[in-house]
Amino acid sequence: MTASAPTFAPDDRQFVYAIARRIVGTAHDAEDCAQKALLLAYRHRATFRGDSHYRTWLYRIAATTALGFLRQQRRARLRLVADDTSTDHRPDPTPSAIDQLAAAEDRARVHAAMAQLPTTYREILTERAVHSEQEVAAKLGITVGNVKIRAHRARKLLRDALVRIETREAAH
Repeated sequence: MTASAPTFAPDDRQFVYAIARRIVGTAHDAEDCAQKALLLAYRHRATFRGDSHYRTWLYRIAATTALGFLRQQRRARLRLVADDTSTDHRPDPTPSAIDQLAAAEDRARVHAAMAQLPTTYREILTERAVHSEQEVAAKLGITVGNVKIRAHRARKLLRDALVRIETREAAH
């Protein structure tokens, strides 16, 4: 189905900005992302096929632009860290006592969060840590697709459990 190129409504800018703001977090970065997304949408308006609603198409452009912005930010931070460590003043590879204590606390939080997961999800995460998706599927007698789905759900539940634990710790 071919549709005519969409025309932009006045509230499209606010719509795109709201999407970008939810993803990137800051108002300044959201403004930049919204501007870039609207420019992309305008440039590629002829590619809108009409298979979906116009707002769905615009949402995808805004979300993809904002996620791309976050990826660029992360890469820039990683480059800065890599540049810092590439100099001749390399730190002592032995972790300090504070680093060891922090790592032990992190492990304890992860173990506590894992204990909160249903057995099915805990099993998927532990198996997936050492085996491929195909091996886990064969071992559990499920499809690879189910392994992927369960692993995704398990990671989300684990993340939620970690947030609850950290929130509780911060409150005390």
